[in-house]
Amino acid sequence: MLPMLNRYLQWTGGAILALFLLCAASPLLPKEGYGVVAGVAHAATDSDKYVRTANYYLLSGPALDKASDSLALYDLLILPAEAQVYNPTFFSSIRKKNSDIILLAYVPTVSWNNAFWNDPLHLKMKRGIDHTWWLRDGNGSLKSVWPNTSALNLKSGWVPYLASFVSDEILSTGLWDGVFYDEVQDSIDWVGSVDTDGDGTDDKPTVANAHWENGFMNLFKTTRDRIGTAKFIIINGSSRSVFTPYVNGRMFETFPSSGNSTTYWTTALKEYQRLQTTAGYLPINILNVNTENSGERAQYQKVRFGLTTTLLGNGYFSFDHGTHDHAQLWTYDEYQVYLGRPKTDATNNGNGIWERDFEKGKVLLNATSVATTIRLDGEYEKIHGIQTFLNGSFIRVFTVKGDTKRTGFFTYDNAQKGGVRMIYTDLTGDGVRETIVADQTFITVLSSDGRSTVRFAPYGESYRSGINVAVGDMDKDGKKEIVTGTEKGGGPHVRIFAASGVPLQTNFFAFDPKSRAGVKITLGDVDGDGALDIIAGSGPGGAPAVRVYRTDGKQLGGEFMAYDKKFRGGVNVAAGDVDGDGTDEIITGPGVGGGPHVRVFTKDGKLKAQFYTFDAKDNKGAEVVAADIDGDGTDEIIGLTTDVFTLSSY
Repeated sequence: MLPMLNRYLQWTGGAILALFLLCAASPLLPKEGYGVVAGVAHAATDSDKYVRTANYYLLSGPALDKASDSLALYDLLILPAEAQVYNPTFFSSIRKKNSDIILLAYVPTVSWNNAFWNDPLHLKMKRGIDHTWWLRDGNGSLKSVWPNTSALNLKSGWVPYLASFVSDEILSTGLWDGVFYDEVQDSIDWVGSVDTDGDGTDDKPTVANAHWENGFMNLFKTTRDRIGTAKFIIINGSSRSVFTPYVNGRMFETFPSSGNSTTYWTTALKEYQRLQTTAGYLPINILNVNTENSGERAQYQKVRFGLTTTLLGNGYFSFDHGTHDHAQLWTYDEYQVYLGRPKTDATNNGNGIWERDFEKGKVLLNATSVATTIRLDGEYEKIHGIQTFLNGSFIRVFTVKGDTKRTGFFTYDNAQKGGVRMIYTDLTGDGVRETIVADQTFITVLSSDGRSTVRFAPYGESYRSGINVAVGDMDKDGKKEIVTGTEKGGGPHVRIFAASGVPLQTNFFAFDPKSRAGVKITLGDVDGDGALDIIAGSGPGGAPAVRVYRTDGKQLGGEFMAYDKKFRGGVNVAAGDVDGDGTDEIITGPGVGGGPHVRVFTKDGKLKAQFYTFDAKDNKGAEVVAADIDGDGTDEIIGLTTDVFTLSSY
């Protein structure tokens, strides 16, 4: 780990800063490098929708229907053309789930797959193929450009036939937004000897390559002439300038690969950015980063570097298995980030540091192996309320039913270190918001201009275990009090302070004073009497017990176990009126060692709802907050990752 130093960031790799901060590491760099990630078609992605994601999903039939809910989360899908036969209801169904989704029909341009194409669509296509259209060498032997397939010749009647078939048999169905032409290359001599003109002799490489390039150009031009401007043509494999007048863009497959150098990456990036302005139609480009057929989905280094590279342009990001298998449903937290519209083009400061500003943040990418320090200015998305958030954690917002309320984001205040607990609130009732920061020893109150106005150590300056903090108007005098609890290593000691840091009379131990599990705290009116109550959860090392106290330290009712009593990770607590009944509920998340299993209880421990905020297999626990994010009068449940951002290596 590398530390976050106030407003300065030292890193290599890629970073997204969007009212949050995301870290990634470049796979092109040494292991010690670090990173911080009618006239139109049926659908189009909103201009303010960034991050943009794509899925290259080459399964049809039952597998496709089963994957519908997962696939609806993407902005663009590449699907087998035969899905229109096997999955006719899939198209209307997925558009109901995501009305802006772009659907492209996958169509190879050269290879014929004899082993698998037994569906009615391809059988019909094959019946129209003339025997003279197959690619051969001067001896008449059939050629192939992909294992276990036969190649067709682009200097033959195959080109106009394919264009007409795509137009009349695929896109005419009205199910698709466009076609994805695969296997597009500028040359053919790499397969060995070929006879493209059918004269019985092998062509010179330069002649064969010229025929091949011209064949592709004719394919794209003919297709465009037939389908008009309403549909998309995306090609995979080449950025040749003679193709661009007829297409919307291309896919960069397996980008960047482990064998690529930073020089290659720079060249490909320029190519990607150039296509945004040179494509003949609405530009749509896709960067497909993949595991290079290893199947190791947890290559976060690759994911984040590829995603930040994609965000240097306006394209779509895809991450999957590789060229041998495009059929994954992998998603990553970063996919839910909302950046808004781009404010600038990507810029290179000359030292390998790339930047791009969006309405809601910034993308940074370091393409070198040299750590660089930069100043991080700007505002970051903040949760307002009486409960803390962990600076640098990733947030997801849910309803009480567990439905996602909005896209996720990172909470990051660039003036504070990652991992400290923070609250933004008007502490003194003067209409000006303060920032309360809790570190290992001190509570610090910062004015709106960043000046420290109050600083005190609730448990003495020799205490170093960390502080939990909540704020609220406990005595209804228009000013908020500061309530503190200890982290693991401290006794479960709850204290209450005035906004000035002066201790008030009330202080008590929420659990056994001999315990050193600490105590998690929050405030909420859980009994509906109009006064705030103190909700306490046992810290790590203790059972997941929850107790409620009045502001005078008297316990309200008994205690309940939020999770199995044998669990010793402790329990994180929050409170808010998440169901609109006028009374705050208690929201819990397990400490480290438990899954991100959020539960909602009444003050008496009656379970009202439960769901997972992140991957159920993750055992890092879940921080929770309740806040009315959208201003509708009902609090949302906010799940935060416990492994906050500093700087990560993989």
